Amino acid sequence: MKRFNFQFSDTRVIQMVTGQIQENAYLVIHQSNDALLVDPGDDANKILELIQLEQANVKAILLTHAHFDHIGAVQQTREALKCKVYLHEDAFTSYSRAHIAPARYNLPFVQPETPDEQLIVGQHKFGALELTALFTPGHAPGHLAFYFSSGFVLSGDALFAGSIGRTDIPSGDMNLLLERIRTQLYTLPDDTVVLSGHGRDTTIGREKVSNPFTN
Repeated sequence: MKRFNFQFSDTRVIQMVTGQIQENAYLVIHQSNDALLVDPGDDANKILELIQLEQANVKAILLTHAHFDHIGAVQQTREALKCKVYLHEDAFTSYSRAHIAPARYNLPFVQPETPDEQLIVGQHKFGALELTALFTPGHAPGHLAFYFSSGFVLSGDALFAGSIGRTDIPSGDMNLLLERIRTQLYTLPDDTVVLSGHGRDTTIGREKVSNPFTN
């Protein structure tokens, strides 16, 4: 499993590239060792090994959305970490049906049990970590991005380096996605680092100027 490290003031972010679809899961670790696990898509054992190595105190599992490549390791990690899973209520239906897509392609997938909590738009605190949940549907129902004032946003599959989330799929809405990128993500400071659900990092300022889908 490939890993990349990012440092933001008192917070470190480890990007973990998981599974056959190369989905980015994230371990966000405050200097106090309080941590959040975001979008554990696959490779549960390797994710858990890393958490143990880092001695991270995972307070919650947060999901940007419920597509199967972002939640494939949820059940195993939640059981091992004994922490709650948070997801926007608009994503609960797609979460419950996540097993359908991988079955079509004979991909291994463990359907996780129902999320523990609805994650509402706005500010949240998990131990020493504070974030703002931004509502960014269009790629998927109930899609959220997680902004940390230390200088980064976990954008899920809404915004990528040089691209945006697919909308040629069930529940996809190009106009809605573009509107949410412009009003929720492009209003963040230009130097905000964008850590996406797939691919490399970028910045808000770079995407505002060069992203061909939003310009």
